[in-house]
Amino acid sequence: MRRILDKEVRRGQLVHAAIKVFAAKGYRSASIADIIEAAGVARGTFYLYFSSKLDAFHAVMDRYIELFKERVATETARSYANPLKVRQAIRESLLDWLRFYQENKDLAKIVFREATAIDPDYEKRCYDMLESCFQHWRESVTRFQKIGFVRRDVDPEFLNMVFSGVLIHVVLRHIIPERPPAIERIVDQWIEFIESGVKARSWLA
Repeated sequence: MRRILDKEVRRGQLVHAAIKVFAAKGYRSASIADIIEAAGVARGTFYLYFSSKLDAFHAVMDRYIELFKERVATETARSYANPLKVRQAIRESLLDWLRFYQENKDLAKIVFREATAIDPDYEKRCYDMLESCFQHWRESVTRFQKIGFVRRDVDPEFLNMVFSGVLIHVVLRHIIPERPPAIERIVDQWIEFIESGVKARSWLA
């Protein structure tokens, strides 16, 4: 049991080192030697866990997918049932998404800058998981349209596209750069934009 645990810890160290190296140098410029140096292990140790640089990259992407899946599960458990508290729920949701990428900035650099070019299946895997979030949001928007809280001419699918697009650009322009982002201010402006565009006139303050 101890040996299995040690192997898992060592593999985790190598994956963590690969994340740092790929984020700093980019996949194409990075080398196995860079990962070995960052992890502080011998070359033979690297090959006990990975067959190539690409194999290590896939392990990095698997790590991201694992974390992303947890983030999606948390979001789909969030309730948007109460119109009087929906602004607070949306604010918490957006902050949680941005903090997720802020806490995993190196992974975000890899994911948003290189992943699709190196792993063609990556984008589909992420969108397949995100679909459960999209469905959760569609149902919430539809429910609010029925009670007159959200404009009936708004397409829930369009709102999903707006969310995805804004999230990507915020991560690229405000999370990944080294300057600390004012994510709460960004989120408040994001919500104001959503409210001005989708809220029914009868609910506008």
